[in-house]
Amino acid sequence: MNEHQACTCPASKSESFKIVTDHYGLNFIPTGWKLEYTSLDQHEPQRFLYMTGWCLRCGGRDLQSGVSIPGELSGDALLEHVYQEMERYRPFEHRRSDGTYNRSLLGRAGWYMEQDDLTLDEKNAQFLKLFHEEDQRAVEDWICRTRAEEPYTAPRRDRKSTLLYAVLNRARASGDLREIEPILDYYLPNENGPLSPEKDSYLTNYAFSAVSAIDFGCEGIYVELCLEGQFDESGNGRCSIGTFKTLRDDAEACRLMGQLCGVLMYHTAKYVNENIHRYTPRRELEAEVLRKQEKGGGAL
Repeated sequence: MNEHQACTCPASKSESFKIVTDHYGLNFIPTGWKLEYTSLDQHEPQRFLYMTGWCLRCGGRDLQSGVSIPGELSGDALLEHVYQEMERYRPFEHRRSDGTYNRSLLGRAGWYMEQDDLTLDEKNAQFLKLFHEEDQRAVEDWICRTRAEEPYTAPRRDRKSTLLYAVLNRARASGDLREIEPILDYYLPNENGPLSPEKDSYLTNYAFSAVSAIDFGCEGIYVELCLEGQFDESGNGRCSIGTFKTLRDDAEACRLMGQLCGVLMYHTAKYVNENIHRYTPRRELEAEVLRKQEKGGGAL
């Protein structure tokens, strides 16, 4: 794909706002950010934060969807506004409270989910790159003062897929998958077959157990890893986060897939316990802050 190719779709050049908006809704795939401004210290009427991207229909790389920045802002107020817009601006998709997206364009929803899940360091580095080189020292100072660490009551949550990948990485590092992975035909979700944007919700409660089940399918053996209990605010008591399959159906394959069940349950429990803050319900985190404040210890 030519990085300099312009979108050739007639709709993108239309003078009708509705036609252009409909075109973007059907075809805009975001890839990055761009900030148009002159000065951090001066009031400026024409400042825009753009999400840049490409056209799914023709491959053009010049599409951008923008939001205006209030002209009266400057200094810290300007930086705060731009930072928050990067966190919330998700055009042409609906983001639910559980971090999932209505299924529209998978590439777009997937990129939005990646943006939502950036680590604090990754988010800060992306933000810094928006600004002119001569302004970056002042922006770095603002980041150090206001975004040095995540708020205690707003931890970086794991999604269902994030938990599965973390468990597999942990099991690989310990050597527990060394015998098992060679016989696997596939597992889902993975990079080539991700969990869909409307299902890959955040896990916001630790009151669940990891349960694995083994069964024969129409061909081969399947293992499913499920969470049972309270894992989010949906009210559902069970969800599947991973499916593993081997085409083999001999006794040795049964032994290894049974071993996989134990490996998955063990490493899921260990990982969640080691990262319990990510899974602690917000109301418990807020209650802990309140208890500390009442004891005179200040905020966490």
